[in-house]
Amino acid sequence: MSLIVSKARMETQIETNKVPIQLNECSATQLDPQELTKQLNDLGLHCSETFGENLKNNIEEVTSKIGLGCLTTFGVYKDNGEIRVEQLSNDVMESICSKNTLNKLLEERFEKEANGLWEEEGTGQYTPKLQVLQQIDNFNYLKEHAENFPYAEQPEKVIEQEATTADAIKEMFTEAACACTAVTVQGIDKTTLNATFSNALVGLNESALTKDYDVTNNRVITLLYNYNPKTKECDGVGIVTCNWHLQIKNYKKKKKKELKNKTTLTISARSVLYNDIDTLDAHYAMVMAREKGACCLLNSSIPINSKVNVFDSLPKANMDTFVHSLPCKTDSKYSDVMVFYCSDLQKVGFIDNTQSPAETTYSKSLTSGFMTENKVEISAEINFEIDAAVCKTGVKIGFNTSLTSQWNESQTETIEFCIPAGKRAFLYQITMLCAKLRLDTKTGKYSYVEFGKFMTDAYKTSDKPLYE
Repeated sequence: MSLIVSKARMETQIETNKVPIQLNECSATQLDPQELTKQLNDLGLHCSETFGENLKNNIEEVTSKIGLGCLTTFGVYKDNGEIRVEQLSNDVMESICSKNTLNKLLEERFEKEANGLWEEEGTGQYTPKLQVLQQIDNFNYLKEHAENFPYAEQPEKVIEQEATTADAIKEMFTEAACACTAVTVQGIDKTTLNATFSNALVGLNESALTKDYDVTNNRVITLLYNYNPKTKECDGVGIVTCNWHLQIKNYKKKKKKELKNKTTLTISARSVLYNDIDTLDAHYAMVMAREKGACCLLNSSIPINSKVNVFDSLPKANMDTFVHSLPCKTDSKYSDVMVFYCSDLQKVGFIDNTQSPAETTYSKSLTSGFMTENKVEISAEINFEIDAAVCKTGVKIGFNTSLTSQWNESQTETIEFCIPAGKRAFLYQITMLCAKLRLDTKTGKYSYVEFGKFMTDAYKTSDKPLYE
């Protein structure tokens, strides 16, 4: 299938903004013929194509078919897949929205496979963000909701043929390398490609496979465009992900002459490349607001109730506020969230039954929802919670509200409670101030555009007034 390139991705080639990046020089991992021979032998391949001059010629044949380019890498990784909830300890689950947990799970999920000519120190300034952005759910979300998302992708394609095992594996290397270079648009240099596929067969062993060769693998490659080590700047940073699945029927069946078997190669690739860090940060903030913290790395089929912060006062309009607030339905130019702050109590009823010998029942219709000038819409896929407290006259009142698409419309319900003879009761509704925080995904700028109040569905009764 043909390559799909977004308009924003094509424009990335033209603009020349400089991206600051701190990198250390390192020795690039080499595609060593002797090491590749060992990997092939471990798979039970001992034919003349897997060693000596023939193997060297095969490697050169593969690289000659690939349109090399100018992008290099500062790290090659294998994505070990989504992390499921049952794999996480209780202490991690309790802090699932925290930055520390996210970094810890990123390190567990993405295994370093090879080095390019450069590397970031520690977790790095860009590597964690790029790894989050390339995650397939996040990638697809940004395709739909950010018109300036600079992506390219080669949709999944299937190649079926009759081939020897050696030829099938050679075809796998060729197609994967071609997909990586094509989907980056500018192409990848030879050093990066050699490093990327140097360990593609490591850990595979014939004894672990059935009669069929059936292996799924991937590479996640950070991208670096025109890096200047003197100025510590480059023209762009990005990431490319390639997934492949190779099946060879009756792979273990051996004959004196090399046997041709039915082979099926399924392959896909996707990439992003940013020459503007404000845009990268804006897209990262959009993803983190939608999937709080480490939730962006979990299996999407498992529901996680992420928590939305309630601030003591109106916080600054910045990324930290944005990612800890409630995402709203938005268009492709802006991304909006609702910020909650200043939780409070609003008196909605009072019955003095102190002079009565009989129990009294009190009923009142109360409305909960957003009291704002414009309608607030929450996506049906969102399931967040507010878990906070109100402090009044030395009393701390905890409350919990589930935030789902039901809040797209205000709701009215009748509250009924009984006051015993000789008693009195005050009824309060828990409220919060709210403000719509807007992110311009092109400039990366944050601004408040609307203010209002959120009437929760949480209530409190008391036999004495909680405030004057």
